[in-house]
Amino acid sequence: MRLPKLGVRTRILAVALVPSMALALSGIGATGTLVDRAHRARTWADEMRAGIAPTRELIEAVQAERQLTLWRLAGAEVDVRQLTTARQRLDTAVRLLAPAQSELSRIGPDAMGQATDALGETSKHLAVIRSGIDAGTVTVADAYTFYNRIPQGVMAGVAVVQRTAPDSATAVELAQAADVLRSLEAMSRANALAAALLDGNRLTPELGTEYLSLVGYYRTRVGDIVDAPDEQQAAVARTLVQSAAWQRLGSVEPVLAQRTLAPSEGPAKRSAPQPLPISVPEWQRSADEVTHGLAELWQAENAEAQHLAVAAAAETTRNSLWAGAGMVVVAVLAILVALELANRIIRRLRRLRDRTLALAADELPATMRRLAAGQDLGTEPAAPVLDFGRDEIGQVARAFGHAHASAVGAARAEARTREGVKSVFIAIAHRSQVVVHRQLEILDEAQARQENPALLDIYFRLDHLAIRERRNAENLIVLAGGRPGRQWRNPVALLELVRSAAGETVDYTRVRIGRLPAVFLVGAAVADAIHLLSELVDNAATFSPPQSWVEITGSAVGRGIVVEISDQGMGMPAEELERGNDLLSAAPDFAVTRLSEDSRMGLFVVSRLAARHDISVRLSDSDHGGVRAIVLFPARLIERGNSGDPTVAGPDSTLAADSRNRPRAR
Repeated sequence: MRLPKLGVRTRILAVALVPSMALALSGIGATGTLVDRAHRARTWADEMRAGIAPTRELIEAVQAERQLTLWRLAGAEVDVRQLTTARQRLDTAVRLLAPAQSELSRIGPDAMGQATDALGETSKHLAVIRSGIDAGTVTVADAYTFYNRIPQGVMAGVAVVQRTAPDSATAVELAQAADVLRSLEAMSRANALAAALLDGNRLTPELGTEYLSLVGYYRTRVGDIVDAPDEQQAAVARTLVQSAAWQRLGSVEPVLAQRTLAPSEGPAKRSAPQPLPISVPEWQRSADEVTHGLAELWQAENAEAQHLAVAAAAETTRNSLWAGAGMVVVAVLAILVALELANRIIRRLRRLRDRTLALAADELPATMRRLAAGQDLGTEPAAPVLDFGRDEIGQVARAFGHAHASAVGAARAEARTREGVKSVFIAIAHRSQVVVHRQLEILDEAQARQENPALLDIYFRLDHLAIRERRNAENLIVLAGGRPGRQWRNPVALLELVRSAAGETVDYTRVRIGRLPAVFLVGAAVADAIHLLSELVDNAATFSPPQSWVEITGSAVGRGIVVEISDQGMGMPAEELERGNDLLSAAPDFAVTRLSEDSRMGLFVVSRLAARHDISVRLSDSDHGGVRAIVLFPARLIERGNSGDPTVAGPDSTLAADSRNRPRAR
């Protein structure tokens, strides 16, 4: 069913009313969404607060049991009561963390549930690993790997919590806390592995490398925290780094690191290891002090993250209420103002319509006609003045004015671009010409000094390639509107000119020169005439069978001298032949797009060269089914020779032996 066409005023009112109602509904929905988000952020903060203490207790408990276990397996003296207490502490920590794990799994993503399940599964194997430790069937490496799984599970849960943070500031704070936790775990692992290095024992190469990596990691990370942007966090880390305990650890760790690098066989094994700079109890007290400091820093970072989450939740709630109220107010005002604005907009649209129609129908066509005629517009044209205010209607008016100026500017820019491209082509071609001219001089010198026929033939082929390259460079110059560098002061015989032109082609051996008038071409036109004829001969050879001849003949006519170039190819369709003749007679402007669409680029060059000297070039069907190019040199370019015979070069003369006798530029 077709709806009735509505006027602009009615549509404007509808445009104002529909969004207003949608805005009111969106405000209600957005308010509810933001309030729900604030509630979830507050719940997240509460669960985080509930999980910090049991998480810290679990980390410290597993670190204590891991250290005592590894020290015992390494042969150090460990109080069994301390180990029993550490195990009980870890079991208690696992039980206390279970409710927090369950709640986090409920409110978090699936990854949180996977992390808590993995942690719970590891905890179930505690009794088995402890039995193996007590029985002496568990190695240091196996115990170290098992006890590392529990902190790894905690860190996986921390990473998931970080991804579910309610805002970016909280996520950043949690990332900083995670760095502290990783540093704490690295230090604890290193301290646990150090037991095997106390009494002359050795770690496996893998664990030795692990020890060095852990020490380097936690010291580097704590050093980075000292330079952290968070000044409070940096101050705590700075105090820790400057403490005596940190310094004492720094004196012990290089000694232990050296022991990991000591050889396991040979005489070096029997030498006494370097003694520790402090006693083992003092070292352990220092490690406990640093561990406690890092744990306090981690807990402080988590507390700050919770504070930020609560603040974000409160701000979200406040913003949601203000946003909902603002949307309702805006919706009401939009409905009240819509009618007045509709009338004003209608009046302004009518004025804009009349002004733009006048501009499009009169002013813009007149300007474009001036540009098409090549008139200089002087300074850059300014956009027409269409003052309709600063709102959307005014912007439409200014956009139309800019479109007018852009159309004129684009036409001028296109002209400048064409001139720039021509200049680039000429510069490149001239550089190529310099190289080719130098190459030809060297080849001439080499030919003059060489008597070996085989080498002379090679020099000749190189000379021929250089001549063709020179013609390619001259093509660029001609297309760009320039003049090639070759020039002649004196007239040149038509026969020598034709031979030189044929010698510059690829298949010069297929060219057969018939009878030509004994005339001379004025020096100013020689270079362009050679270039013009070589392009036509090249086309004839390219578009005809390789075993066929290309014939060149000439005769004197009333308007000058005619040179005909005939091939024995398949010819050209009538429409293509007509387009070719139009191209040859019109001397088209240089256009890259047009060149790319036409496979016979030589015709463009021929057209330019012919127009420069009023030479007429036409294409027609030859008697052999191919194409005949008819070139008419006007009488003003011709000078008669002194020979009594009006023609030279009898029929069937080819260039296989004497094509090297080309006119030289002066």
